[in-house]
Amino acid sequence: MSDISRRAFLTRAGALALGFSFPLFSGKAQDSQSSLKFKNSTDDDNRKSSLEYHNAYIEITPSNEVVFRIPDIELGQGIYTAAAMLLAEELEVELSAVKVRPALPSPEYILKGELTEITWGSGSTQKDWLPLQQAAATLRIMLIESAAQFWRINPDQCYTQKGQIYGPDNRQSPYSQFLVPADKLSIPKDIILKKKEAYSLIGKSQPRVDTPSKINGKAIFAADISLPAIKTGYMIACPVVGGKLVRIHDQQARQVQGVVDILSLEDMVCIIAEHFWAASKAAKLLKIEWDFGPNGTTSTDSIYKQLIQASDQKGIVGYSNSSVKIETALAATSHVYKMTYRQPMLAHAALEALSCTIEINDNHCEIWSCSQTPLRTQERIAELLKRDKKDIIFHNVYVGGSFGRRLDDDYILQAVKFAQKISYPLKCVWSREEDFLQDHVRPPYLDQIEVGVGADGLLTTVKHNLVGPSIMARWDKSQLTKEGMDPDLFLGINTIPYEIPHYQLNYTRCDIDAIIPGWWQGNGATRNVFVIESIINKCAVKAKKDVIEYRKQLKVDARATAVMDLVAQHAQWDQPLSKDIGRGFALAHVFNSYIAMVVEAEVTAMSVVRLHRVIVAVDCGLAVNPDQIAAQIESSAIIGLGSALYNEVQLEQGKIVQRNFNQYRILHMNEAPQIEVHIIKSDEAPSGVGELGTIVAAPALAHALGSILNKQLYSLPLNKYLL
Repeated sequence: MSDISRRAFLTRAGALALGFSFPLFSGKAQDSQSSLKFKNSTDDDNRKSSLEYHNAYIEITPSNEVVFRIPDIELGQGIYTAAAMLLAEELEVELSAVKVRPALPSPEYILKGELTEITWGSGSTQKDWLPLQQAAATLRIMLIESAAQFWRINPDQCYTQKGQIYGPDNRQSPYSQFLVPADKLSIPKDIILKKKEAYSLIGKSQPRVDTPSKINGKAIFAADISLPAIKTGYMIACPVVGGKLVRIHDQQARQVQGVVDILSLEDMVCIIAEHFWAASKAAKLLKIEWDFGPNGTTSTDSIYKQLIQASDQKGIVGYSNSSVKIETALAATSHVYKMTYRQPMLAHAALEALSCTIEINDNHCEIWSCSQTPLRTQERIAELLKRDKKDIIFHNVYVGGSFGRRLDDDYILQAVKFAQKISYPLKCVWSREEDFLQDHVRPPYLDQIEVGVGADGLLTTVKHNLVGPSIMARWDKSQLTKEGMDPDLFLGINTIPYEIPHYQLNYTRCDIDAIIPGWWQGNGATRNVFVIESIINKCAVKAKKDVIEYRKQLKVDARATAVMDLVAQHAQWDQPLSKDIGRGFALAHVFNSYIAMVVEAEVTAMSVVRLHRVIVAVDCGLAVNPDQIAAQIESSAIIGLGSALYNEVQLEQGKIVQRNFNQYRILHMNEAPQIEVHIIKSDEAPSGVGELGTIVAAPALAHALGSILNKQLYSLPLNKYLL
């Protein structure tokens, strides 16, 4: 843990409630320091009374309530609950006693090796696992020491339970009684954490701590913020990337009752009104002339032609696990298969459309929204407004899904640009259609593959030529390798669970000017695992071997074998299915976790896909909250299956065609399959979960449908093969 001045906290004056502060998650030396923290208990959770910043801290109030300010963003993945469980376990309090609140941005949250404070890559529980336990255990030990001194006994005579400290002769007091004495103690050097067999919370399913507030409506989202004199800003941007505003015909729109003003930027318009419905009505009457520029002629077909043309260019070697030239390795194989995979552009299509509430005055700029990189967003706003970073107060509130979209903060900066033009608070909203139109889509890719197998039919060599845009090159060029490789592009390849002696990924970068390439669920692993697992399924079929046994012959490790055996057991893999039902399989090792999925599907006489059953086995290390893990696998599987079957973003004349859920299909409730999730018991540290189901869904479904159609399916979405 990082050093932080105790005096610095004392001089930041609060007044009523007393607590302890433990700085967490620093990339600096892991020293333990505590600081006394005063907090004004009358502060509204959504407003900050001071422009000073606090670090992440655990605070115990006089009412014996535990408050934790968490830097991770709650995107629906359940990190608030997991964090509360980790703290409650080592602090020896009931789960209901822990209140998790979003922290303000701070450099203290930047992990070693990360470029900024960030929530991504199914990594929240992985990174919180040890620091939170250490912090809670440190505080518990200090409270025991404080109680022992107060009672004039040996600390070994004390124990804790449910937020109380117990001593001999029926002594019992709440933690809150010993806060001030504990602050005078030195930090214990040796922290002994609970043994796993002593856990009372971790490893046992617990209800989500945010469920009650989401049910009763108390959960705060960006559009829920209400401030004095606040107005609604209805956002409309040029529908073509790179296009510019020519002129606005707004006479009729301005006559709508409730419309306050209509503002513009070079590529965007904001209708400001007293409420959303007035702004929405005005938007229908607003006539905007755009200059679409050179991207105004781009189509989906022209994009793929560009990718095909780029494939003739020599790329860079982005990943290789062998010193042997890939052409030499291929020449030494018994047979070579060639194939090309085409993967489409995808939308994020989160349930909650983009929104952002802003108040700018002479003293500060305060924002309520969601950014997966809040410190980076804070810095960019400060640069835009030419203000000191400490004057930018950014509140990360609840959000109805992200799937990678909120790794970009373009919409927040757009809102700030309009807010600085006015003197009142502004709640900026994007309609569903605008949310789709302005999406930073998962970019399209071509994967040209040559694979070599030995005389036994086993895969030995893969030459993988990948063509497409680089998201990281747009997002942060400093993260590219010196050769220009985007590390996201080999995610899932560099951790394949198989022994493939020769695997080389060559990358040809091909930027598509008409789109803004964005992060998507599972990042590069979703794309790469589709290709890898489809290759292995094809090779197994060609070798006339069972696909699971084939994988075992590729010398998978013990954890991969365990998930395959478990999913095969529950899928009754050795039992034949009806001739109308196909069964598909996929395996992945990504985010330090292992997942195996079996999909059972049917194609009806009307060429409609019916998903019957999905069986999953997952090894994600120690399962902190098993029910939440199952829920994450189920939901990510639904996203992955729907996307694989139906989804593609298309462009016509530079504009995104799909603008709502009637054009961008998701699985309906009556289409959802029965999903079983089986979790391997493990003593390994917790690993990533949230995106695993999406990553393996496409190859498993493609395998199932391919077995019915008696062909290999190389392109997504899969419903194209049924039309």
